[in-house]
Amino acid sequence: MVSETRIGICKVCWACCPIEVTVENGRATKVIGDRQSPIYGGYTCPKGRAMPEGHYAESRILHPQKRMPDGSYVSIPMEQALDEIAARLRAISDEHGVESIAVYPGNGNLSNPINPVIGAMFIMALGTFPWRFFSVQTIDQAGKVIAQALHGRWMAGPQPFATAQSWIMVGTNPVISKQGMSVNPGQTVKQAVKDGMKLIVIDPRETESAAHAFLHIRPRPGQDSTILAGLLRVILTEGLYDHAFVADNAVGLDVLKAAVAPFTPDHVADVADISAKELVLAARTFAAAESGCVVTATGAHFPLHGTLAEYLALCLNTICGRWVRGGEQHSQPHVLLPDVAIRAQPYAPYTPWDYSEVSRINGLPKTVVGAPTGTLPDEILTPGKGRVRALICSGSNPAVSLPDQNRTGRALEALDLLVAIDVEMSNTARMADYVIPDRMSMETPGCTQFTESMKYYGIWTGGFELPYAMYSPAIVDPPMGSDTIESWQFFYELAKRLGKQITYFGNGAGTGQHWDKAPVAFPLPLDRRPTTEEMFEAMCAGSRVPLAEVRQHIHGKLFDELDHTVLPRAEDCTAMLQVADPTMIAELAVVHEKRGDTANPSAEFPLLLIPRRANEMMNSIGRNNPKLAAKRRYNPAFVNPQDLARFGVATGDIVRIRSAHGIIEGVAEGDPRLRLGVLSMSHCFGTNPNEPDDAIGQGGCTSRLMDAQAAYDPIFGQPRMGAIPVSIERRASGEI
Repeated sequence: MVSETRIGICKVCWACCPIEVTVENGRATKVIGDRQSPIYGGYTCPKGRAMPEGHYAESRILHPQKRMPDGSYVSIPMEQALDEIAARLRAISDEHGVESIAVYPGNGNLSNPINPVIGAMFIMALGTFPWRFFSVQTIDQAGKVIAQALHGRWMAGPQPFATAQSWIMVGTNPVISKQGMSVNPGQTVKQAVKDGMKLIVIDPRETESAAHAFLHIRPRPGQDSTILAGLLRVILTEGLYDHAFVADNAVGLDVLKAAVAPFTPDHVADVADISAKELVLAARTFAAAESGCVVTATGAHFPLHGTLAEYLALCLNTICGRWVRGGEQHSQPHVLLPDVAIRAQPYAPYTPWDYSEVSRINGLPKTVVGAPTGTLPDEILTPGKGRVRALICSGSNPAVSLPDQNRTGRALEALDLLVAIDVEMSNTARMADYVIPDRMSMETPGCTQFTESMKYYGIWTGGFELPYAMYSPAIVDPPMGSDTIESWQFFYELAKRLGKQITYFGNGAGTGQHWDKAPVAFPLPLDRRPTTEEMFEAMCAGSRVPLAEVRQHIHGKLFDELDHTVLPRAEDCTAMLQVADPTMIAELAVVHEKRGDTANPSAEFPLLLIPRRANEMMNSIGRNNPKLAAKRRYNPAFVNPQDLARFGVATGDIVRIRSAHGIIEGVAEGDPRLRLGVLSMSHCFGTNPNEPDDAIGQGGCTSRLMDAQAAYDPIFGQPRMGAIPVSIERRASGEI
C-alpha cells in the first residue's frame, strides 16, 4: 500500500481551510487541518473532515443520468448527455426564444469559483443576462449589495475584528457559519474577547458566538431594523458619534437624526420585546469604543427588511467612524486581488436598480444582483412570451431551497427540460431530465482569491484580515471509471455545441459601480477547452502577488513583506457616504408606523420560525454523507423547553408545524438557549412534495411554510423567509 500526505484546500464553504489529506493508493482516507498553516493553526470543521466519506459515498453520482419515460434513470456517456441537452436547448430556443432558457447556480459551486461565473457568461452569450441568471444571492443577502450601493462603499474597508474594542453581530453566528470570519472562527472570537473586545450579539438564540458576548440581546424575530434605528437614536441624541469623520466623509446626518427620532428606547423595547436599558448600554458601549463594527447576516436578511437592516448597520459604522483611515493597515489586504492603491475614501452612492427594464413577474426592476430568484417558479408557471421552459441548476437545490416548496415543485415538473449538475440525487436531481455528475472539492484545484474577493459584496461576507494566500492542485482524481465534469466545463461544452462564444471576465475587484479595478475580458478558445489551471490564471491575472509565486508555498503564506498602509483621501475625491438615502428613510418610516412591519405571533400561530446553521451541514450539502449523517439526517425543530411543555410536546416527538401557508413534519427538540415564542430550524432539508414526508429520515422542508407571494422585497423580490408565524402540535401515535 502506498500512503502519503497531500496538502490542499477544503472548499466545502468559503472559509478555504488548509487541510492535510492522507491518500492511500490514490484514494483519500483522512482529512485533518493543516498543522503547518501560517494562520489557521490546524483548524477545520466536521464538514471538511468528512470529505473522504462524501467523495466515496454510495449515493454519489459518477455517470450522467438520463430520465426515462417511466421515471427511472439510466447511465449514459458524458458526450451523449452534452449532445442531447444541447439539441433540446436548441429546439426550445428555436420555438420559444433564448429567453426561455435559465441558469440557477448555488452554493455547491464553492468547490470552484469559476463555475457560477461561467454559468453567468453562458447566459450572457445567449444575450439574456441578467434576466435569466438566477442565483442564491437574491434569496439570501442581496440586501447587502443594495444597501452598500445606496450608502456608498469605503475603499479601505471596515476596521478589523482582531483588534476591535467592540463589535455588534446582528443575526449572524460566525462560529458555525464562518461568514465574515474564515480563519478558525471559534478561536478567533474567544481570543478577541480575551483581548478586551466587548462583543454584543443581537439574536433570539444564544448562539455559539453569543456564548462569548459581553451583552446578548434576544429580540422578537424580525425586529432588527427597529433595534438598529434605536441604537442610532441613542448615539445621535447623546452626541456620541464621530463628528469629524462624519463632517469630512458623510452627508444626510440631519435627515437621519429626524428619521430615527421616533425610535426611543421605550418604543424599541416595546416593539422588539427587549430591555430599554440593554439597548442604551449597547449603543453607549459601541460608541465609546475606539474601534469596532456592526455586521448583519442571514438572520437579519430573511425577514422582510434585510436591506434596511444592512443600511442602518452601515450608517452606524459611518457615524462612529468605523472605517480604516489613512496611515493605518488595510484590514482586507490584496494578495491574489489586483495591485491597486487603497485610499481612505468613499465610493459615491448610486441607485442599484433600473425601472426601464422590469421582470415579467411582479414588475421588479433590473438590479445589480441579477434576476429575482423568488420569482423563478412563476417565471416557469406563467404563460406568455419569455416563459422559462429550460432550467440548468448548477450546484443548487431549488426543490428545497426556494420559498413555497409546493409551488416550486409544480414549476420544476412543468419544465420542458431540467438539468441538475450535482454530486448526488438531491431533491432537484430526482426531478431532473438529466443529472450531470460534478467534480467534488478534492478533485479540483483551489485558491483563496474567491474568499478575498467576497469582501466586495458587503461587509462581513468574506476576505482575510491578513495578507494571506494559498493555492493547491487537485488532491485526488475522481473515482476510477467515473465520467464526471466540472460545472464550468459543462457550460463551455454546451456553448460550443450551440455555436456561442463564452467570454470570461477575470481579475476584477469590485461590484456594481464600485470597482477598485474593472475585470479583464478573456474569450475562451473554441478550438480546445482550457484547463481549470488556465482559468485560475485568468482569474488572478494582474494580482498583487503572482499566482505562480503563491503556488510555491504549499501551506499558504503570509505576505508580510508587502506594504499594506492605506493612503490618505485623494485631493480630487469629492465622494461622500450617504446616511439618509430617501428610499431607506421612507422604508424606516413604514417600519415605525407599522411597529416593525413584520409578522407577529397570534393565538393560532404562537411561535415565530427562524433559520439556523448546522455545523455538520452546508444547506443541503452533507445530508447524505455517512459520516456527517451518523448522528441524524434530519433537521430538528428546536423550541424552548417551556414552550414544548406549553404545547404538550416532548423532545423526540414527531410534530406537525403549521403556518398560514403550509404544513410540515419535524422532530421536536428542546433548546433552552432559544427565547420563548421561537421555533428554530435549518433550511434545505425534507422530501419533495410528491414524496412521503420523512421527518426522521430526511427532515422537514421549512420552505413549504413560506408564501412567496404574500410579501417580498420590492427591489429584488426576496420573499419573507424568516419570522414566519407557526404552530406546533404533537402527532398522535399511529397517525399518518
